[in-house]
Amino acid sequence: MRALLFFLSLAFFTSHCQAGDTLDEIKARQMVRCGVSMSYPGLATKDDLGNWSGIEIDFCRAFAAAVLGDSAKVAFQPLPIHGRFSSLLSREVDILARNTSQTIGRESQLGVLFAGPLFVTGQSFLVPANRGINDLAGLDNTTICVLKGSTHISNLEYLGEQHGLHLQPKIFDTDKQVLDAFLSNQCAAITEDMPLLAAARSYLPQDRSYVLFSGLYSKEMISLAVRQSDVRLYLAVKAVLSALVTAEEIGFTAHLATQRQDSEKNVETRLFLRKTDTLASSLGFVPGWAMRTIETVGNYGEMYERNLGKAGTLRIERGSNRLVRDGGMIYATPSQSLHGACLM
Repeated sequence: MRALLFFLSLAFFTSHCQAGDTLDEIKARQMVRCGVSMSYPGLATKDDLGNWSGIEIDFCRAFAAAVLGDSAKVAFQPLPIHGRFSSLLSREVDILARNTSQTIGRESQLGVLFAGPLFVTGQSFLVPANRGINDLAGLDNTTICVLKGSTHISNLEYLGEQHGLHLQPKIFDTDKQVLDAFLSNQCAAITEDMPLLAAARSYLPQDRSYVLFSGLYSKEMISLAVRQSDVRLYLAVKAVLSALVTAEEIGFTAHLATQRQDSEKNVETRLFLRKTDTLASSLGFVPGWAMRTIETVGNYGEMYERNLGKAGTLRIERGSNRLVRDGGMIYATPSQSLHGACLM
């Protein structure tokens, strides 16, 4: 009986390691479908020629390079805030890269898994400069425009209770409605994640000036999401994100990735590429996936600075998006292999 149970468990775990799922579907169709933000500089935007850019776009391309060997094999689906989870759960997209805060409630109640933060930010406020408001206390007894379905609505309630303020949310279905209401003085401020408010300024009339509060009033882990049934895809997304972060830790850049002979001379880089290749089969990747990933978008620091940081239009300081060793919150899950069978 004990032997029978052992072989049954072996069959179960072996099938778990090899079972077909969304990762196999991606390979069969030769295309990754990524849900992304709707026209936010730094996150996801498409220019007049149809070229996409942004940190969400970069990650999806890096993932396509790892899984399919070609960063161009990705389709971007812009999603509104109220349709993002339904699009993921109905299998319209494979990965939700769209600006979405990770919460335990969303994982436990919606049936999604978050594979780690693409970046860390927080809720802030944008107000017209002529109102003379520079901090949260100045918003007492005012109306604040906020997007339906965001975590910011409950955060406003918490902030009001915490600081003894009356913060009245005015809730809208779309970003455009929020901006239109703000411009027509229906509310004293807009509240959103810091990068989105920084991006929103580019859509507002340039003959007026605005104040973006310097502080962050919540902790928002903007994370990549997959369906809870897609454990292999979850691990694959997590592996690509960890590779991007590890590459920054060891100084492995896009330039070095293109100079393959030079990159092999560095011991840390050589060990990193060897470790990631030992995991290729179990992750469903082709060997060389980490090299292709870094060659496509650079390391995490390069990706951040190009889209959200000093080299981008938003110019947001890295802050919490520094590596843990530098005082931030970004770290990589180690890539050590078990050097054996799935059951070890």
